[in-house]
Amino acid sequence: MKLIRVHCHTDIDESITEYRLEYHPDLMAIFEELGIIENLDSGIRYEDLHRLEKILRLKKNCGVNTVGASIIVDLLEKIEHLQDEVERLRRK
Repeated sequence: MKLIRVHCHTDIDESITEYRLEYHPDLMAIFEELGIIENLDSGIRYEDLHRLEKILRLKKNCGVNTVGASIIVDLLEKIEHLQDEVERLRRK
């Protein structure tokens, strides 16, 4: 079984962070097809990496399938954005 190594470089607090994760190519193709990650040829975005980690954690710890985990992560992100918006409006 061949695994794909995904490298993600990002500037956070002016330092470069590199993630090296190994995934099966079929799994990465499924993630790309579902829109969880974008274009693997140029690498994976930092945001996509964290989203992917959350999805895999839900799958492993909660037994949720890939589509369900993706929906859960999307909803959690929307809730977070809405909470930020409510907080911003309260400060006005």
